[in-house]
Amino acid sequence: MAIEDEIINISDIDIGTEILNSDKLLIETSNGTKMIAFKDFVIGTDNISFANRLNDENGTVEGEADTFYNVVTGFNILNNQTTPGLNTQYDQISGTVELGKFNFNAIANLASVSADIATNTSALAEIRTVIDNLANLLESTDSTVLNTVTLQTSACNCIVDGATKTKKGVAFTNKILDPSSTNPNCTITLDPFTIKFPDAGEGFVDGSRFMIIGSFTYSLPLGGGGSARNRNSTFTCFKNKSDGSSQEVFSVFKEGTDSNRGRIQTSSFTEVVTINTGDTLRFTASRMINRGKLDIFKIS
Repeated sequence: MAIEDEIINISDIDIGTEILNSDKLLIETSNGTKMIAFKDFVIGTDNISFANRLNDENGTVEGEADTFYNVVTGFNILNNQTTPGLNTQYDQISGTVELGKFNFNAIANLASVSADIATNTSALAEIRTVIDNLANLLESTDSTVLNTVTLQTSACNCIVDGATKTKKGVAFTNKILDPSSTNPNCTITLDPFTIKFPDAGEGFVDGSRFMIIGSFTYSLPLGGGGSARNRNSTFTCFKNKSDGSSQEVFSVFKEGTDSNRGRIQTSSFTEVVTINTGDTLRFTASRMINRGKLDIFKIS
């Protein structure tokens, strides 16, 4: 048989109507002609020339599409500056998906507390009515006893600044908030600083909890060689009790190093302290203070 009788043209091959996973494709590679199973034939967007491009109304490929975002509660949301007809991917719309979940959870939570809101609104309206009636009653009475009543709170809130160190402790030069404005039976001394809380029966709740916020700056000595202990700083709060005894409430320690000698240092702290009737607070510092502030306020 002649060789030309064995030649098969592509046009003579039977036409298939489907491709199965088990079928194979013939490909030409740099290492020769190969066969690849159809299930392994994958084309990603990086290999598609028109991926992420805009199709016009006639179906022809125009240029690259642009994306623009607005940030809504931390989520990137595509805005109307984005090219119309963009073939979006999940990472481009993930912000919209997450925002939808966020809003759903917020609405669900709001629905769960809506009954409580209605109940509280009704209770507040009733309380206002009662208070208005009580105020009218007090204003219309001529009782000598009622007219001499002085309302007091147990807050004893205090703010002082302009800190300095004295031989007796930490002192301040400015009284920004006098605790007597929130309880007339609470008194402070600026030099050295002490705050005396009311005694029993003076509008103060025994076992009240106060938050103390302090911030002080000081200079470390230049010094040379030796231990860095002389550059350490300590701020200590003491409580003098009504029975005459004293105890340390808290102490804030900051270690000095060779690298920060001669520099301005800052020591800040936030502490919660339980105060009983008749207690007095005072502070000491191990280092000379350039400036500082102390904020004491009732939290419960």
